[in-house]
Amino acid sequence: MNETTALVISARDNVATALQPLEAGQVITLGNESVTVAEQTPRGHKIALRLIRKGEDVVKYGSTIGTATDDILPGAHVHTHNVASGRGRGDLHTIAAEGPRLAEPPDLSPVTGKTVQ
Repeated sequence: MNETTALVISARDNVATALQPLEAGQVITLGNESVTVAEQTPRGHKIALRLIRKGEDVVKYGSTIGTATDDILPGAHVHTHNVASGRGRGDLHTIAAEGPRLAEPPDLSPVTGKTVQ
C-alpha cells in the first residue's frame, strides 16, 4: 500500500491514523516500516505501529493521547476499548509534561506567561 493509507506525523508516534478504512491482513508501509493490520479499522481511527505495553503512553502526532489499558499488538485497532484518555478529565490529577506539547500550542504564552486562549 502507498503512504497515503495512514498518517504518522512524528518519529515519537507509536500509532498511525487511518486515512481510509483498513482491512485485517492489509499491509501498510510508512517510510521504511511496514505493519500488518490485525483487525478492521475505520477511517480516522488508529492502529499500533509496534507493541504498546499496558500502562505505556499512546503517542499520536508527537503527543501523548492516553495510556494503554491492555497490551496492544502491532497492527491492532487503537481506540477507547484499549486506551484511557486523561484529557478533559476533571476527576484525575495530572502532572503537566515538561516543556510544550509537540503537536499543540504551549499552555502558557512565552510573552505574557498567561494561558493561551
